[in-house]
Amino acid sequence: MATIAGNRISLTPREMPARWYNLEADLPFRVPPMISPSGYPITARELEPLFPHQIIEHELNGRSRTFNIPNEVRAAYQHWRPTPMFRAAALERELKTPARLFYKFEGGSPSGSYESNTAIPQAFFTRQTGAAGIVTGGAGGVWISAIGHAAALFGLKSKVYSVRKPGTEQAWGEAFGRVWGVDVQASPSENTRAGRHQLSKHGPDSGSIATALAEAYEEATLNPDVKFAIPTLMGHTLIHQTIVGLEAQRQLASVDEAPDYVIGSIGAGSHFGGLIAPFVPARIQGRNIRFIAVEEASTPSLTRGVYAEESADAAGLMPQVPMYTLGREYAPPGVLAGAMRYHGVAPIVSALYREKYISAVAYGQIESFSAGLMFTRAEGIVLSPRAMYTVKEVIEQALRSKASGTEDTILFTVTPAVSTETTPYDSLLDGVLHDEKPEEASLKKSLRRFIGRN
Repeated sequence: MATIAGNRISLTPREMPARWYNLEADLPFRVPPMISPSGYPITARELEPLFPHQIIEHELNGRSRTFNIPNEVRAAYQHWRPTPMFRAAALERELKTPARLFYKFEGGSPSGSYESNTAIPQAFFTRQTGAAGIVTGGAGGVWISAIGHAAALFGLKSKVYSVRKPGTEQAWGEAFGRVWGVDVQASPSENTRAGRHQLSKHGPDSGSIATALAEAYEEATLNPDVKFAIPTLMGHTLIHQTIVGLEAQRQLASVDEAPDYVIGSIGAGSHFGGLIAPFVPARIQGRNIRFIAVEEASTPSLTRGVYAEESADAAGLMPQVPMYTLGREYAPPGVLAGAMRYHGVAPIVSALYREKYISAVAYGQIESFSAGLMFTRAEGIVLSPRAMYTVKEVIEQALRSKASGTEDTILFTVTPAVSTETTPYDSLLDGVLHDEKPEEASLKKSLRRFIGRN
């Protein structure tokens, strides 16, 4: 049984879900498949050189409602899962809102965030193939920590292409790589054709998550001893993240609550998708539950993107993914919430948005960080940059509830800042934080390829 102590709702390890949930099996519409270079839907055989067969099953099986969580993965999860849920009573008082705010704290993992939810199964299934290592791309210490810890847990070597820090030879998150023994390569690099092309065409400071993924994907295609891992976007990553939503569902039920709003920030959208997935069937059955995705204003994939088939990586090496996208050539400006600087949104989240099951908003840095600071001072958690965007919309919705006098239940997740040397609020408090607008020239150029295709 769930334990309720003050504002905290906790589940026992036995109450942790034993199976991941596959929302696609319950949807009343079809999520379009990934497309291979042949122009046809991707097949398992085409993915076999890159992914373990269990990952391919999660990716391509749209019929099975659930997938078993292996005992080894459950054992690793239980070092921090189930994660606690809190009633944000102090923030409610601060806002004088009748809304009830519940947040799930996803900060107890070795990475300090939810990325470990998918890194661990990806590493476990990779080990089962007999591969020696795992290679991936990203933009900072959280994913590096997640994949590094997961690889070490199952005796794998790990390599991460991570976005290069401007003006340096170092990659974001390099220090976390040293902790976990990860081979961190600053991207764009000289190691791959994709990296060399990016360097020659746009220079060393032109890195992005999409470029880092292109380099990792290229290496995985050429090295049979490694498997490719991806932190977000693809269907299997969203399935792994449903453990968050499934736990949240049980925790709310233990206090006789069901959400009227589920709110989360998105980069490529897998964590948001995993949070909302268990609640979507209630919406399908007619309950008026609303899902709100929060974007960074400089990378507005849902609110300004187009629905098209686009590659997940900057070089166009990976399969074409049906999604809302700004185009793989879009070069977003630098923002502190670096993981939100991705050009596309997960296919299932994109499909839900296209079918009007979810809505989306975009906020800038200053207003989001200011909202995050309010949350921190009320609830006592120093937030990660991306969590602040979630909190910004939570506060806005709580104030709408106040204006209308409705006692809405709002569910969201937060993650903490992971650096102990600085805080993510330093730029705000020093008065030097500024809002980044979309790079309009880059955006128009990138979207030009899609004109007339929708």
